[in-house]
Amino acid sequence: MKVTVRGSQGHAGTVPMSMRRDPMAAAAELIVLLESLCKHPRDFLSSGGNCNEQTLESLSTSLVCTVGEISTWPSASNVIPGQARNSSVTFTVDLRAIDDVGREAVVYELSNQMYKICDRRSVSCMIERKHDANAVICDQELSSRLKSAAYSAVNKMVGQIHEEVPVLMSGAGHDAMAISHLTKVGMLFVRCRGGISHSPEEHVLEDDVWAAGLAVLAFLESHM
Repeated sequence: MKVTVRGSQGHAGTVPMSMRRDPMAAAAELIVLLESLCKHPRDFLSSGGNCNEQTLESLSTSLVCTVGEISTWPSASNVIPGQARNSSVTFTVDLRAIDDVGREAVVYELSNQMYKICDRRSVSCMIERKHDANAVICDQELSSRLKSAAYSAVNKMVGQIHEEVPVLMSGAGHDAMAISHLTKVGMLFVRCRGGISHSPEEHVLEDDVWAAGLAVLAFLESHM
């Protein structure tokens, strides 16, 4: 999503606080609202309608929201952002959940709350949906085979283990998601140190790479 907030541009030293229609301050409140809603969806979404208890429970564990980009115009330290050049403060919202119905309920509630904040602050607010992608469920049989293959690989490397191989939900978009309409999909993950990815700090252990290779081999052998 893309959110654009417009207010009244002015000099930072001459416009009294009581007279300001500051889109940057409004955007800050909108971003805090987003964080609060995504951390505590039950506080904002009533159980009923499309949001039943199962949906609320799913949102409580899978809902994630991020503001990844923010820009202002004219972006000067002594100027209150305003309406010049078609926009004042613009930021992106990346909102993901495993439950599509729940995600739509969050988008609806978020939009309503954002408009209310903008009205209260006497600024305008435009919310645009730039991209939509439904959650994809991996094939149960493929996932089960991958789980067995991973278990076998770890056994070969460290001996008998007594723990279950974890089955994970991924909030990232993968190639598997893009081809899910063509064929069955499943995924095998290699753990990263600290769970960090998309960062220079991302790091995997050599033994974990070997384990993944053995798991893929065992998986392929089970299909031969």
